[in-house]
Amino acid sequence: MLNFTPEEKKVILFVLGLAFCGLILSNLVKVNGRIEMIINPQIQLAKLNLNKVSLDELIGLKCISSKMAQRILEYRTEHKEFASLEELKEVKGIGSQRYEKLNKIFFIE
Repeated sequence: MLNFTPEEKKVILFVLGLAFCGLILSNLVKVNGRIEMIINPQIQLAKLNLNKVSLDELIGLKCISSKMAQRILEYRTEHKEFASLEELKEVKGIGSQRYEKLNKIFFIE
């Protein structure tokens, strides 16, 4: 049969232990990713027309506060409508980072 020295047995156990830990960590990462997608889904089913969206629809978005929604609608009424999504940057409180998020949610028709 296989005759291993005590040192070889320790090395084999160490390598097997590492492989087992790797499998466990790999599965935890996969499960955690699935759980995160269930808790915080990143799916936006449909984009909203920025020139037709209502106050309630804007407030319903998690990245827009009620004050920000009001500012967006005020800007829209003052300028009749948005000509491009770039105009969102002119609304007070919308910088480049927030614009990148909103750019994925809205469209102009």
